[in-house]
Amino acid sequence: MFDPAVETEPNFDLDIKEDVQEECSKYGNLRHILVDKNTAGHVYLRFENTQAAINAQHVLHGRWFAGNMIEATFMLPQNYEAKFMESR
Repeated sequence: MFDPAVETEPNFDLDIKEDVQEECSKYGNLRHILVDKNTAGHVYLRFENTQAAINAQHVLHGRWFAGNMIEATFMLPQNYEAKFMESR
């Protein structure tokens, strides 16, 4: 969703987090969100239920955000929890 090489604001991740949270709340409640500044633009989301995640993925995948095409993919819950213990 972003290119860290071109971001100039030190807390750009907070702005992206706010934008993503606002947009994704249309599809269901988020349990966890992380904008990973140390990646090539990855934003991780965990919804309260599978249907909300499916709805968000259908709408967001292939959409454009700040000049970048979104690639929305799923992670198994156990893999997400292993990566983000605080998301439980």
